[in-house]
Amino acid sequence: MASSSSAHDNGYFPVDELPDVVLVNVFSFFNVKQKCRVAGVSRRWNAIAKDPRLWKIVDDTPKGPGGLLAFIRAYCGNSLISFKSSGHMTTPALKLIRRMCPGIQEFTLCDLTSEKQINLCILPSQLTSLTLISFPYIRNSAWWDFLSSDRMPCLRRLCLRDFMVSNQHDVLQQLPQLPMLTHLSLGFEKHHLQSSSEFDAIVAPVATNLQNLEVLRLGYGTEFVFHRLVQNNFCNNMPKLRRLDLYYFFDQICGEIPEYLSPLASLPLLEYLDIPRIQWTSLGYGVDKVEVILEIANDIADAVMTFPAGKLKQLLIGLEADPEAIPKAECVITSNEAILVELRRRLPAGISIKKGTYTEE
Repeated sequence: MASSSSAHDNGYFPVDELPDVVLVNVFSFFNVKQKCRVAGVSRRWNAIAKDPRLWKIVDDTPKGPGGLLAFIRAYCGNSLISFKSSGHMTTPALKLIRRMCPGIQEFTLCDLTSEKQINLCILPSQLTSLTLISFPYIRNSAWWDFLSSDRMPCLRRLCLRDFMVSNQHDVLQQLPQLPMLTHLSLGFEKHHLQSSSEFDAIVAPVATNLQNLEVLRLGYGTEFVFHRLVQNNFCNNMPKLRRLDLYYFFDQICGEIPEYLSPLASLPLLEYLDIPRIQWTSLGYGVDKVEVILEIANDIADAVMTFPAGKLKQLLIGLEADPEAIPKAECVITSNEAILVELRRRLPAGISIKKGTYTEE
C-alpha cells in the first residue's frame, strides 16, 4: 500500500488500480491481436479481456486452423455481431461460430485458397450481411447453394468481389434466389465478353427478381452484366434502387454511353450515379484527345439531361486512358478536370458533380 501511495505522490497511477470499467474502455481501442496479448498479463486482465462488450466485432483472426478454433472458443459468444477472417477459415471453425454465436449478423471471408477448405452451406442462417473477397475458381457449381433465401432468409447485403470470372455464370444463376437483397456488390478478376443466348437467359431473372435492391455496385469484370441488365429492362423492375455504381466502362461501352445511361431515367428513386473509371484504350497518336474527352462528357450530359428535374443528387465521374495508348502522364488529371468542367457547364446546378475513385462499402 505504501508503494502505491509513493507512486501516486510521484505522479504515477498503477494500472492495476484502475477499475474494470475503465480497463474495458481502454481495451476497446485495441485490435484483436492486442486484446489477446493483454489477456495473458494476469487473471484479472484475462477476465476483463473476455468481456462480451469487447467482442461484438472481430476484424481479424489468428493464423492457422488450430489457433482459430481456440480463439473462437475463448472469445466469441452471444455478443458477437460482426466477424472477419482472412485465408484460414475452415468448416469446423464455421460450425463453431454457428453454434456459439447466435447473434452474429455480418460475416466477411477473404482470400480463400481452395473450395474444399470450407462449406459455406453451414453459414449462420441469421446473417444479414455477407462479404466474400478473392476466391479461387470454384469447380463444383453446387458449392454456391448457400446463396438462397431458404438457407439465408435474413440476408440483405451481399458483396462478392475478386472472384474468378469463370464462376460468373454460377453466381448469376444464384442471385435470383435472393429476392430480399437490398445491397448487392459484384466484381470479377477480369473482363468477360459474353454474347450467347445462354448468358442472356441467366441475366434475365437477375433483372426481374431483385426488386428490393436499393444499392447496386457493379465492379470490375461486370460490364457485360450491366449491358444485359439494360437490355432486359432492369430499370422497370428495381423501383427501390437509389444508388448505382458502375465501376469500369471501357471502349465498347464508351461509344454507347447514352444507350446505357438514358434508361436509368426510369428508375424512380435513383439519386446517386457513380462512374469512377471510364477508360478508353484505342486512342492512338494523332487523335484529338480533348475532342474525345468532350464527346464523352457531352454523351454523359445528354443521358443525364433525360432524367426528371431534381432527381439526381450526385454524379461521380472518373476518366482515364491506357498509358500504352497515351504515353504522357497527363491523361488522368487533365481528363478528369476537363470532363468535370464540361458537365458542370451543361448540367443543372442541383447535381453534385464530383471527381473520385471507387471505394467498397
